[in-house]
Amino acid sequence: MWQRIPQLIIVALALGVSACAQVGTGMYRPDLNDDIINRVSPGQTAEEITALLGKPYQQVRFDNLRSTAWDYMYKDTWGYWVMFSVMVGYDGKVVNKVSRRIEPVDRN
Repeated sequence: MWQRIPQLIIVALALGVSACAQVGTGMYRPDLNDDIINRVSPGQTAEEITALLGKPYQQVRFDNLRSTAWDYMYKDTWGYWVMFSVMVGYDGKVVNKVSRRIEPVDRN
């Protein structure tokens, strides 16, 4: 039994790393960059945003703002991870956009 513990630990670690990689793949978009993100502007339609940025990794409704945040994560020109949100109004048009750099301590 004790001889199998190192093997079990290795398997558990491998599964943990695999799970993290799959989660990260769904969130992080290596195909996005600052040039593409800067093309987003108020008044564009949801269809235009989907064509430009693709499907967001999550959408969060803000009923008080009558809009939904479409969230994307990418690395900016300087190599920082950025959480980018496109605020799409209930009429299907971009109302605003917001971005926030994610510091290394925020990534965990």
